[in-house]
Amino acid sequence: MCSVALLEDGVLKEFYVEDRNVSRITGNIYKGRVVNVLPGLSSAFVDIGGRRNGFLSAADMLEDRSALSHSGSLPTKLNVKEGDYVLVQAVKEPTETKGARLSANLSIPGRYVVYMPTVDFIGVSNKITDEGARAKLIETLTKFRPTPTCGLIARTAAKDARRSDIIDEIEYFTKTYNRILEQYNSASGVSLLSADGDLVFRTVRDVLNSTVDEIVCNNELVARKLNDYLQENLAHSVKVTCQSEGDVLKRYGVLSEVEKLLKHKVELPHGGTLVIDYTEALTVIDVNSARFVGNTADREQTVFETNCEAAAEIARQVRLRNIGGMIVIDFIDMHDPLHNEEVVDILVRETASDRTRTRVLPMTELGLVQMTRKKTGSELQSLLLVPCPHCHGAASTVSPNFLARKIKSQLVDIFDDPMCSAAIITVNPAAFAALARGAYFETLTGSQLAGKLLYLSASAEVAPNSFRICARSGVVLTVPDNAVLLV
Repeated sequence: MCSVALLEDGVLKEFYVEDRNVSRITGNIYKGRVVNVLPGLSSAFVDIGGRRNGFLSAADMLEDRSALSHSGSLPTKLNVKEGDYVLVQAVKEPTETKGARLSANLSIPGRYVVYMPTVDFIGVSNKITDEGARAKLIETLTKFRPTPTCGLIARTAAKDARRSDIIDEIEYFTKTYNRILEQYNSASGVSLLSADGDLVFRTVRDVLNSTVDEIVCNNELVARKLNDYLQENLAHSVKVTCQSEGDVLKRYGVLSEVEKLLKHKVELPHGGTLVIDYTEALTVIDVNSARFVGNTADREQTVFETNCEAAAEIARQVRLRNIGGMIVIDFIDMHDPLHNEEVVDILVRETASDRTRTRVLPMTELGLVQMTRKKTGSELQSLLLVPCPHCHGAASTVSPNFLARKIKSQLVDIFDDPMCSAAIITVNPAAFAALARGAYFETLTGSQLAGKLLYLSASAEVAPNSFRICARSGVVLTVPDNAVLLV
Protein backbone atom coordinates (compact mmCIF):
# COMPACT_ATOMS: atom_id res chain seq x y z
CA MET A 1 0.00 0.00 0.00
CA CYS A 2 1.32 3.44 -0.98
CA SER A 3 0.69 6.46 1.27
CA VAL A 4 1.38 10.19 0.88
CA ALA A 5 1.02 12.74 3.69
CA LEU A 6 1.25 16.55 3.61
CA LEU A 7 2.32 18.20 6.86
CA GLU A 8 2.25 21.94 7.57
CA ASP A 9 4.21 23.00 10.68
CA GLY A 10 3.99 19.40 11.89
CA VAL A 11 0.20 19.20 11.48
CA LEU A 12 -1.27 16.63 9.08
CA LYS A 13 -3.24 18.51 6.39
CA GLU A 14 -3.68 15.94 3.62
CA PHE A 15 -3.38 12.16 3.49
CA TYR A 16 -3.75 9.85 0.51
CA VAL A 17 -3.51 6.08 0.30
CA GLU A 18 -3.65 3.71 -2.62
CA ASP A 19 -3.57 -0.09 -2.79
CA ARG A 20 -0.82 -1.12 -5.18
CA ASN A 21 -2.77 -4.29 -6.00
CA VAL A 22 -5.86 -2.35 -7.10
CA SER A 23 -5.49 -0.60 -10.43
CA ARG A 24 -6.78 2.98 -10.46
CA ILE A 25 -8.20 4.19 -13.78
CA THR A 26 -9.43 7.75 -13.13
CA GLY A 27 -7.60 10.05 -15.54
CA ASN A 28 -6.67 7.22 -17.91
CA ILE A 29 -7.41 7.74 -21.61
CA TYR A 30 -8.73 4.85 -23.73
CA LYS A 31 -9.73 3.86 -27.19
CA GLY A 32 -13.15 2.43 -26.39
CA ARG A 33 -15.83 0.67 -28.41
CA VAL A 34 -19.50 1.63 -28.13
CA VAL A 35 -21.55 -1.45 -27.21
CA ASN A 36 -24.93 0.14 -26.52
CA VAL A 37 -26.45 3.59 -27.20
CA LEU A 38 -29.19 5.17 -25.05
CA PRO A 39 -30.55 8.00 -27.25
CA GLY A 40 -33.09 9.18 -24.69
CA LEU A 41 -30.32 9.82 -22.14
CA SER A 42 -27.72 11.09 -24.65
CA SER A 43 -25.40 8.42 -23.32
CA ALA A 44 -23.80 5.11 -24.20
CA PHE A 45 -22.06 2.10 -22.69
CA VAL A 46 -18.47 1.77 -23.84
CA ASP A 47 -16.08 -1.18 -23.61
CA ILE A 48 -12.70 0.03 -22.31
CA GLY A 49 -11.33 -3.40 -21.46
CA GLY A 50 -12.60 -3.57 -17.89
CA ARG A 51 -14.85 -6.06 -16.13
CA ARG A 52 -17.82 -3.76 -16.73
CA ASN A 53 -18.54 -1.38 -19.58
CA GLY A 54 -18.03 2.32 -18.85
CA PHE A 55 -20.87 4.85 -18.98
CA LEU A 56 -20.43 7.80 -21.35
CA SER A 57 -22.73 10.84 -21.18
CA ALA A 58 -22.65 13.80 -23.57
CA ALA A 59 -22.52 16.32 -20.73
CA ASP A 60 -19.92 14.61 -18.52
CA MET A 61 -16.94 16.89 -17.86
CA LEU A 62 -13.95 16.68 -15.56
CA GLU A 63 -13.99 20.37 -14.70
CA ASP A 64 -16.69 22.63 -13.26
CA ARG A 65 -19.56 22.59 -15.75
CA SER A 66 -20.99 25.84 -14.36
CA ALA A 67 -17.85 27.67 -15.48
CA LEU A 68 -17.43 25.81 -18.76
CA SER A 69 -21.05 26.49 -19.73
CA HIS A 70 -20.15 30.15 -20.24
CA SER A 71 -18.16 29.11 -23.29
CA GLY A 72 -21.34 27.87 -24.93
CA SER A 73 -19.56 24.78 -26.25
CA LEU A 74 -20.79 22.03 -23.94
CA PRO A 75 -21.98 19.05 -25.98
CA THR A 76 -25.63 18.02 -25.64
CA LYS A 77 -25.70 14.91 -27.89
CA LEU A 78 -23.56 11.88 -28.50
CA ASN A 79 -23.06 11.37 -32.20
CA VAL A 80 -22.10 7.70 -31.96
CA LYS A 81 -23.58 4.35 -32.86
CA GLU A 82 -23.02 0.79 -31.75
CA GLY A 83 -19.64 -0.53 -32.86
CA ASP A 84 -18.00 2.92 -33.16
CA TYR A 85 -14.63 3.53 -31.54
CA VAL A 86 -14.36 6.62 -29.33
CA LEU A 87 -11.61 8.49 -27.51
CA VAL A 88 -12.65 8.65 -23.86
CA GLN A 89 -11.26 9.38 -20.42
CA ALA A 90 -12.25 7.74 -17.12
CA VAL A 91 -13.55 10.38 -14.70
CA LYS A 92 -14.87 8.12 -11.94
CA GLU A 93 -13.76 4.72 -10.67
CA PRO A 94 -15.95 1.66 -11.31
CA THR A 95 -17.81 0.05 -8.40
CA GLU A 96 -19.06 -3.46 -7.70
CA THR A 97 -22.30 -2.70 -9.53
CA LYS A 98 -21.37 0.04 -12.01
CA GLY A 99 -18.72 0.57 -14.65
CA ALA A 100 -16.42 3.58 -14.81
CA ARG A 101 -17.85 7.00 -15.62
CA LEU A 102 -16.39 8.25 -18.90
CA SER A 103 -16.07 11.57 -20.71
CA ALA A 104 -15.42 12.28 -24.37
CA ASN A 105 -13.96 15.65 -23.37
CA LEU A 106 -10.38 14.97 -22.32
CA SER A 107 -8.80 16.89 -19.45
CA ILE A 108 -5.04 16.50 -18.96
CA PRO A 109 -3.71 18.08 -15.75
CA GLY A 110 -0.20 19.44 -15.38
CA ARG A 111 1.57 21.40 -12.68
CA TYR A 112 0.50 24.79 -13.99
CA VAL A 113 -2.38 24.27 -16.39
CA VAL A 114 -5.14 21.83 -17.28
CA TYR A 115 -5.32 21.14 -21.01
CA MET A 116 -8.72 20.36 -22.59
CA PRO A 117 -8.23 19.70 -26.31
CA THR A 118 -11.96 19.51 -27.16
CA VAL A 119 -13.42 22.43 -25.14
CA ASP A 120 -13.07 26.10 -26.17
CA PHE A 121 -12.46 27.68 -22.78
CA ILE A 122 -9.84 29.83 -21.02
CA GLY A 123 -10.01 30.02 -17.23
CA VAL A 124 -8.09 30.53 -13.99
CA SER A 125 -8.35 28.62 -10.72
CA ASN A 126 -10.71 30.23 -8.21
CA LYS A 127 -7.92 29.90 -5.63
CA ILE A 128 -6.09 32.72 -7.47
CA THR A 129 -7.96 35.82 -6.27
CA ASP A 130 -5.56 38.57 -7.32
CA GLU A 131 -7.20 40.25 -10.34
CA GLY A 132 -3.86 41.36 -11.80
CA ALA A 133 -2.45 37.83 -11.66
CA ARG A 134 -5.64 36.43 -13.17
CA ALA A 135 -5.53 38.90 -16.05
CA LYS A 136 -1.89 38.06 -16.83
CA LEU A 137 -2.57 34.35 -16.80
CA ILE A 138 -5.60 34.68 -19.08
CA GLU A 139 -3.50 36.75 -21.49
CA THR A 140 -0.74 34.11 -21.51
CA LEU A 141 -3.13 31.20 -22.00
CA THR A 142 -5.05 32.97 -24.75
CA LYS A 143 -1.89 33.89 -26.63
CA PHE A 144 -0.17 30.50 -26.42
CA ARG A 145 -2.99 27.99 -26.57
CA PRO A 146 -2.28 25.47 -29.36
CA THR A 147 -5.56 25.93 -31.27
CA PRO A 148 -8.44 28.43 -31.04
CA THR A 149 -10.84 25.64 -30.10
CA CYS A 150 -8.93 23.99 -27.27
CA GLY A 151 -9.18 24.90 -23.60
CA LEU A 152 -6.70 25.82 -20.88
CA ILE A 153 -7.22 26.44 -17.15
CA ALA A 154 -4.46 27.95 -15.02
CA ARG A 155 -3.96 25.98 -11.81
CA THR A 156 -3.07 27.54 -8.45
CA ALA A 157 0.66 26.83 -8.91
CA ALA A 158 0.63 28.97 -12.08
CA LYS A 159 0.42 32.14 -9.97
CA ASP A 160 4.09 31.83 -8.89
CA ALA A 161 5.35 30.13 -12.06
CA ARG A 162 7.57 31.70 -14.70
CA ARG A 163 5.81 32.47 -17.95
CA SER A 164 8.29 30.32 -19.84
CA ASP A 165 7.45 27.30 -17.64
CA ILE A 166 3.75 27.70 -18.42
CA ILE A 167 4.46 27.96 -22.14
CA ASP A 168 6.73 24.90 -22.03
CA GLU A 169 3.98 22.91 -20.32
CA ILE A 170 1.42 23.95 -22.94
CA GLU A 171 3.81 22.84 -25.69
CA TYR A 172 4.34 19.56 -23.87
CA PHE A 173 0.57 19.02 -23.75
CA THR A 174 0.30 19.63 -27.48
CA LYS A 175 2.86 16.92 -28.17
CA THR A 176 1.19 14.58 -25.64
CA TYR A 177 -2.24 14.97 -27.25
CA ASN A 178 -0.84 14.45 -30.75
CA ARG A 179 0.87 11.28 -29.53
CA ILE A 180 -2.42 10.06 -28.03
CA LEU A 181 -4.19 10.67 -31.35
CA GLU A 182 -1.49 8.73 -33.20
CA GLN A 183 -1.87 5.81 -30.78
CA TYR A 184 -5.65 5.96 -31.16
CA ASN A 185 -5.43 5.76 -34.94
CA SER A 186 -2.89 2.93 -34.91
CA ALA A 187 -4.59 0.79 -32.23
CA SER A 188 -6.53 -2.11 -33.75
CA GLY A 189 -9.11 -2.31 -30.96
CA VAL A 190 -9.92 -1.34 -27.38
CA SER A 191 -6.74 -0.19 -25.64
CA LEU A 192 -5.25 2.04 -22.94
CA LEU A 193 -3.60 5.08 -24.55
CA SER A 194 -2.42 7.08 -21.51
CA ALA A 195 -2.27 6.41 -17.75
CA ASP A 196 -2.40 9.10 -15.08
CA GLY A 197 0.58 7.82 -13.10
CA ASP A 198 0.97 6.53 -9.55
CA LEU A 199 -0.07 8.24 -6.32
CA VAL A 200 3.34 9.73 -5.47
CA PHE A 201 3.87 11.57 -8.74
CA ARG A 202 0.20 12.63 -9.06
CA THR A 203 0.41 14.18 -5.60
CA VAL A 204 3.72 15.92 -6.32
CA ARG A 205 2.26 17.28 -9.55
CA ASP A 206 -0.91 18.57 -7.86
CA VAL A 207 0.35 19.68 -4.44
CA LEU A 208 3.96 20.80 -4.73
CA ASN A 209 4.56 24.56 -4.65
CA SER A 210 7.07 27.07 -3.33
CA THR A 211 5.92 26.56 0.28
CA VAL A 212 7.13 22.92 0.36
CA ASP A 213 10.56 22.65 2.02
CA GLU A 214 11.27 18.93 1.92
CA ILE A 215 9.98 15.62 0.57
CA VAL A 216 10.72 12.57 2.74
CA CYS A 217 10.27 9.06 1.37
CA ASN A 218 11.29 5.55 2.39
CA ASN A 219 12.29 4.21 -1.02
CA GLU A 220 15.62 5.05 -2.62
CA LEU A 221 14.40 4.39 -6.18
CA VAL A 222 11.38 6.68 -5.68
CA ALA A 223 13.68 9.36 -4.22
CA ARG A 224 15.90 9.28 -7.33
CA LYS A 225 12.91 9.47 -9.66
CA LEU A 226 11.49 12.38 -7.67
CA ASN A 227 14.79 14.24 -7.90
CA ASP A 228 14.85 13.78 -11.68
CA TYR A 229 11.21 14.85 -11.99
CA LEU A 230 11.71 17.98 -9.87
CA GLN A 231 14.80 19.07 -11.79
CA GLU A 232 12.84 18.88 -15.05
CA ASN A 233 9.56 20.39 -13.84
CA LEU A 234 10.25 22.75 -10.94
CA ALA A 235 11.87 26.15 -11.10
CA HIS A 236 12.91 26.17 -7.41
CA SER A 237 14.77 23.42 -5.61
CA VAL A 238 13.10 21.10 -3.10
CA LYS A 239 15.09 18.80 -0.83
CA VAL A 240 14.32 15.09 -1.29
CA THR A 241 15.38 12.88 1.64
CA CYS A 242 15.31 9.10 1.72
CA GLN A 243 14.78 7.50 5.14
CA SER A 244 14.66 3.80 4.39
CA GLU A 245 15.09 2.66 8.01
CA GLY A 246 12.12 2.64 10.34
CA ASP A 247 8.52 3.68 9.66
CA VAL A 248 8.44 7.18 8.15
CA LEU A 249 4.74 7.67 8.91
CA LYS A 250 5.26 6.73 12.55
CA ARG A 251 8.34 8.93 12.89
CA TYR A 252 6.42 12.05 11.84
CA GLY A 253 3.31 11.18 13.85
CA VAL A 254 1.20 10.47 10.77
CA LEU A 255 0.28 6.90 11.70
CA SER A 256 -1.31 7.88 15.01
CA GLU A 257 -3.24 10.68 13.27
CA VAL A 258 -4.54 8.27 10.63
CA GLU A 259 -5.77 5.92 13.35
CA LYS A 260 -7.80 8.82 14.76
CA LEU A 261 -9.30 9.46 11.32
CA LEU A 262 -10.88 6.02 11.38
CA LYS A 263 -12.75 6.71 14.61
CA HIS A 264 -16.39 7.69 14.93
CA LYS A 265 -15.66 10.47 17.46
CA VAL A 266 -13.16 13.33 17.14
CA GLU A 267 -11.89 15.11 20.25
CA LEU A 268 -11.55 18.89 19.96
CA PRO A 269 -8.62 20.60 21.75
CA HIS A 270 -10.71 22.19 24.53
CA GLY A 271 -13.02 19.27 25.28
CA GLY A 272 -15.73 19.47 22.62
CA THR A 273 -16.34 16.57 20.24
CA LEU A 274 -17.42 15.82 16.69
CA VAL A 275 -19.40 12.68 15.93
CA ILE A 276 -19.14 11.64 12.27
CA ASP A 277 -21.69 9.22 10.86
CA TYR A 278 -21.69 7.88 7.31
CA THR A 279 -24.94 6.99 5.57
CA GLU A 280 -25.60 5.82 2.04
CA ALA A 281 -26.83 9.24 0.88
CA LEU A 282 -24.83 11.70 3.00
CA THR A 283 -22.42 12.26 5.86
CA VAL A 284 -23.72 13.73 9.13
CA ILE A 285 -21.47 15.55 11.60
CA ASP A 286 -22.77 16.37 15.09
CA VAL A 287 -21.02 18.98 17.25
CA ASN A 288 -21.14 18.48 21.05
CA SER A 289 -19.76 20.67 23.84
CA ALA A 290 -18.94 17.51 25.87
CA ARG A 291 -16.32 18.50 28.53
CA PHE A 292 -15.83 22.08 27.27
CA VAL A 293 -17.32 24.50 29.82
CA GLY A 294 -15.53 27.68 28.74
CA ASN A 295 -13.87 30.35 30.84
CA THR A 296 -16.99 32.42 31.51
CA ALA A 297 -20.50 31.87 32.81
CA ASP A 298 -21.88 33.04 29.46
CA ARG A 299 -23.42 29.98 27.75
CA GLU A 300 -23.66 31.72 24.36
CA GLN A 301 -19.94 32.53 24.38
CA THR A 302 -19.02 28.96 25.41
CA VAL A 303 -21.15 27.48 22.63
CA PHE A 304 -19.77 29.97 20.11
CA GLU A 305 -16.17 29.06 20.97
CA THR A 306 -16.97 25.35 20.66
CA ASN A 307 -18.63 25.82 17.27
CA CYS A 308 -15.72 27.93 15.97
CA GLU A 309 -13.26 25.23 17.01
CA ALA A 310 -15.49 22.60 15.46
CA ALA A 311 -15.83 24.45 12.13
CA ALA A 312 -12.06 24.55 11.64
CA GLU A 313 -11.66 20.89 12.58
CA ILE A 314 -14.55 19.80 10.35
CA ALA A 315 -12.84 21.33 7.31
CA ARG A 316 -9.67 19.41 8.21
CA GLN A 317 -11.47 16.12 8.85
CA VAL A 318 -13.47 16.29 5.60
CA ARG A 319 -10.27 16.90 3.66
CA LEU A 320 -8.24 14.19 5.41
CA ARG A 321 -10.98 11.56 5.25
CA ASN A 322 -11.76 12.54 1.64
CA ILE A 323 -15.47 12.76 2.42
CA GLY A 324 -17.47 13.55 -0.73
CA GLY A 325 -21.08 14.26 -1.64
CA MET A 326 -23.60 15.87 0.69
CA ILE A 327 -22.48 16.74 4.23
CA VAL A 328 -24.84 18.01 6.94
CA ILE A 329 -23.37 19.60 10.08
CA ASP A 330 -25.41 20.02 13.26
CA PHE A 331 -23.76 22.82 15.23
CA ILE A 332 -24.79 23.59 18.83
CA ASP A 333 -27.66 26.09 18.84
CA MET A 334 -26.64 29.75 19.15
CA HIS A 335 -28.96 32.73 19.62
CA ASP A 336 -26.78 35.49 18.17
CA PRO A 337 -27.12 35.68 14.32
CA LEU A 338 -23.64 37.22 14.08
CA HIS A 339 -22.21 34.16 15.80
CA ASN A 340 -23.96 31.91 13.26
CA GLU A 341 -22.44 33.89 10.40
CA GLU A 342 -18.97 33.82 11.96
CA VAL A 343 -19.03 30.02 12.37
CA VAL A 344 -20.04 29.57 8.71
CA ASP A 345 -17.34 32.07 7.64
CA ILE A 346 -14.71 30.01 9.48
CA LEU A 347 -15.90 26.88 7.68
CA VAL A 348 -15.74 28.68 4.32
CA ARG A 349 -12.24 30.04 5.01
CA GLU A 350 -10.89 26.69 6.16
CA THR A 351 -12.32 24.81 3.18
CA ALA A 352 -10.87 27.38 0.75
CA SER A 353 -7.50 25.60 0.87
CA ASP A 354 -9.12 22.29 -0.12
CA ARG A 355 -8.11 21.42 -3.68
CA THR A 356 -11.37 19.52 -4.12
CA ARG A 357 -14.31 21.73 -5.05
CA THR A 358 -16.39 22.48 -1.94
CA ARG A 359 -19.52 24.55 -1.41
CA VAL A 360 -20.88 25.75 1.97
CA LEU A 361 -24.45 27.05 2.40
CA PRO A 362 -25.67 29.46 5.12
CA MET A 363 -26.81 28.10 8.47
CA THR A 364 -30.49 27.25 8.76
CA GLU A 365 -32.79 28.24 11.62
CA LEU A 366 -32.24 24.79 13.12
CA GLY A 367 -28.49 25.33 13.33
CA LEU A 368 -27.72 23.03 10.40
CA VAL A 369 -25.11 23.75 7.73
CA GLN A 370 -25.18 21.96 4.40
CA MET A 371 -22.02 21.59 2.36
CA THR A 372 -21.09 19.61 -0.71
CA ARG A 373 -17.70 18.29 -1.73
CA LYS A 374 -16.91 16.76 -5.09
CA LYS A 375 -16.32 13.02 -4.88
CA THR A 376 -12.75 12.21 -5.95
CA GLY A 377 -11.59 8.67 -5.38
CA SER A 378 -12.56 6.59 -2.36
CA GLU A 379 -13.11 7.81 1.17
CA LEU A 380 -10.32 6.93 3.58
CA GLN A 381 -12.41 4.58 5.70
CA SER A 382 -13.38 2.48 2.68
CA LEU A 383 -9.68 1.98 1.88
CA LEU A 384 -8.44 1.19 5.39
CA LEU A 385 -11.46 -0.57 6.92
CA VAL A 386 -13.42 -3.68 5.93
CA PRO A 387 -17.03 -4.39 6.95
CA CYS A 388 -17.47 -6.34 10.16
CA PRO A 389 -18.43 -9.93 9.24
CA HIS A 390 -20.82 -10.05 12.21
CA CYS A 391 -22.72 -6.76 12.03
CA HIS A 392 -22.15 -6.11 8.28
CA GLY A 393 -21.62 -2.41 8.81
CA ALA A 394 -24.46 -1.85 11.28
CA ALA A 395 -21.90 -1.14 14.05
CA SER A 396 -23.96 -3.13 16.60
CA THR A 397 -24.99 -6.66 17.46
CA VAL A 398 -28.32 -7.95 18.76
CA SER A 399 -29.07 -7.70 22.47
CA PRO A 400 -29.26 -10.84 24.63
CA ASN A 401 -33.01 -10.25 24.98
CA PHE A 402 -33.63 -10.27 21.24
CA LEU A 403 -31.26 -13.21 20.66
CA ALA A 404 -33.14 -15.21 23.32
CA ARG A 405 -36.45 -14.24 21.70
CA LYS A 406 -35.26 -15.65 18.34
CA ILE A 407 -33.99 -18.84 20.01
CA LYS A 408 -37.27 -19.42 21.88
CA SER A 409 -39.28 -18.96 18.70
CA GLN A 410 -37.29 -21.73 17.02
CA LEU A 411 -37.43 -23.98 20.11
CA VAL A 412 -41.23 -23.94 20.05
CA ASP A 413 -41.19 -25.37 16.54
CA ILE A 414 -38.52 -27.96 17.44
CA PHE A 415 -40.37 -29.23 20.51
CA ASP A 416 -43.59 -29.65 18.54
CA ASP A 417 -42.00 -32.92 17.46
CA PRO A 418 -42.83 -35.46 20.22
CA MET A 419 -39.68 -37.45 19.34
CA CYS A 420 -37.50 -34.51 20.35
CA SER A 421 -36.44 -34.89 23.97
CA ALA A 422 -33.67 -32.27 24.20
CA ALA A 423 -32.01 -29.35 22.43
CA ILE A 424 -28.46 -28.02 22.62
CA ILE A 425 -28.15 -24.29 21.85
CA THR A 426 -24.71 -23.09 20.78
CA VAL A 427 -23.94 -19.35 20.86
CA ASN A 428 -20.95 -17.03 20.81
CA PRO A 429 -18.99 -16.90 24.14
CA ALA A 430 -20.10 -13.32 24.78
CA ALA A 431 -23.75 -14.25 24.26
CA PHE A 432 -23.25 -17.39 26.39
CA ALA A 433 -22.08 -15.28 29.34
CA ALA A 434 -25.21 -13.14 29.15
CA LEU A 435 -27.77 -15.89 28.47
CA ALA A 436 -26.40 -18.35 31.05
CA ARG A 437 -26.85 -15.96 33.97
CA GLY A 438 -30.13 -14.40 32.87
CA ALA A 439 -33.71 -15.59 33.20
CA TYR A 440 -34.33 -15.44 29.46
CA PHE A 441 -35.88 -18.90 29.10
CA GLU A 442 -38.21 -19.01 32.10
CA THR A 443 -41.18 -18.24 29.85
CA LEU A 444 -40.70 -21.60 28.11
CA THR A 445 -42.91 -23.58 30.51
CA GLY A 446 -45.86 -25.92 30.59
CA SER A 447 -46.61 -28.17 27.68
CA GLN A 448 -43.79 -26.67 25.58
CA LEU A 449 -41.07 -28.10 27.84
CA ALA A 450 -42.81 -31.02 29.51
CA GLY A 451 -40.14 -33.69 29.83
CA LYS A 452 -37.67 -31.71 27.66
CA LEU A 453 -34.03 -30.81 28.38
CA LEU A 454 -32.45 -27.55 27.24
CA TYR A 455 -28.66 -27.02 27.21
CA LEU A 456 -26.62 -23.91 26.40
CA SER A 457 -23.02 -24.12 25.15
CA ALA A 458 -20.42 -21.67 23.82
CA SER A 459 -18.35 -21.72 20.62
CA ALA A 460 -16.17 -19.02 19.09
CA GLU A 461 -17.17 -20.32 15.65
CA VAL A 462 -20.67 -18.90 16.11
CA ALA A 463 -21.11 -15.21 15.22
CA PRO A 464 -22.45 -12.84 17.92
CA ASN A 465 -25.70 -12.32 15.99
CA SER A 466 -26.27 -16.00 15.34
CA PHE A 467 -26.92 -19.33 17.09
CA ARG A 468 -27.16 -23.08 16.38
CA ILE A 469 -29.73 -25.52 17.77
CA CYS A 470 -29.17 -29.26 17.70
CA ALA A 471 -32.28 -31.32 18.46
CA ARG A 472 -31.81 -34.71 20.18
CA SER A 473 -34.02 -37.71 20.88
CA GLY A 474 -33.69 -40.54 23.40
CA VAL A 475 -32.62 -40.62 27.03
CA VAL A 476 -28.82 -40.85 26.58
CA LEU A 477 -27.28 -37.50 25.57
CA THR A 478 -23.75 -36.37 24.75
CA VAL A 479 -23.31 -32.66 25.38
CA PRO A 480 -20.29 -30.30 25.11
CA ASP A 481 -18.07 -30.00 28.20
CA ASN A 482 -18.91 -26.33 28.65
CA ALA A 483 -22.69 -26.82 28.33
CA VAL A 484 -25.02 -25.75 31.14
CA LEU A 485 -28.54 -27.04 31.79
CA LEU A 486 -31.08 -24.23 31.43
CA VAL A 487 -34.34 -26.10 32.07
